[in-house]
Amino acid sequence: MLTTYSSQLNIKKIRGIIFLGFLFCLVASPSSAFFHDKDKNKTEVEITEDLYSKMQDIHVEAAAENLLIALETKADNQKHRWVKGSYEGYIIPFSTFINDLGYFCRDYVEVIVRNGSRYNVFENFACRDHDGEWVWIQTKSANKSERM
Repeated sequence: MLTTYSSQLNIKKIRGIIFLGFLFCLVASPSSAFFHDKDKNKTEVEITEDLYSKMQDIHVEAAAENLLIALETKADNQKHRWVKGSYEGYIIPFSTFINDLGYFCRDYVEVIVRNGSRYNVFENFACRDHDGEWVWIQTKSANKSERM
């Protein structure tokens, strides 16, 4: 019972972290953070909309839960994939380090895909807090990553 309650708190905390990152991207560069098309010559899917704003709670919870799993269990450059209904995604932690305050931190790429034809890419940075919980620190880029 305690584990379930703790997991629910972690999911709520991560949902807040994801939402804050999304808001930061919109405020920091509203014209280019989202809503731009990929190069027309490529056969990849298009980045045309913010998918997080369209996700239902169950999809956001799946993304948040899988983000925690990836940050906790995956080695650098190891992909963690998840699927929930019409949404899927993956997280690739690509750098793990200890910051100046002595906390473990990770740089990671998060990709969200809807119906296999639309996607968003976030290059993020998170650190553990004094309680050992992962806390989103910064979105370094939205829909621009060389690490996919």
